[in-house]
Amino acid sequence: MTGDKMDYIAVFQRQAGDVDEAVDYLRLPEWGESEWRKLLAVTTPRTFKASEVLIQRGVADRSLYFVAAGSLEVGVTYVDGVSISPLAKIGAGSVIGEQSFFDGQPRSANVWAVTDGELLCLTQEKFRELAEAEPRLVRDLLFALGRILSLRLRHTTGRVRR
Repeated sequence: MTGDKMDYIAVFQRQAGDVDEAVDYLRLPEWGESEWRKLLAVTTPRTFKASEVLIQRGVADRSLYFVAAGSLEVGVTYVDGVSISPLAKIGAGSVIGEQSFFDGQPRSANVWAVTDGELLCLTQEKFRELAEAEPRLVRDLLFALGRILSLRLRHTTGRVRR
């Protein structure tokens, strides 16, 4: 990892121009480097190793994580504690933890690393500070997160119908 979270601006800007509407990347095509700098400045980097569990189901944590590098899987562990069922793959340019970020409920699934990588953590406190200083930026971010929630809900609904 580079250690400088500003090096990841290109990851999110590159993904923002992706034409595939069905991909759950964080899409903010109207944002330039200045907007990304403001957002990433209030995050805290966290590196991770392959096979590390990054989010555990049932844990109370309202932080939102931007996936700056690496590949993750989201899933559930069954009662036996051994069986794991992957539900989704998440890559660089997306987010994890958005559901608890919005509703304040405990984490609903496990997230583990498939490869080494880095997350950028946005706490509720830093989010509120950013909202005070940059309301337009936060409005744009909330709509982009809403898009991701909607896509993930549609994906889950599609799996249930099969």
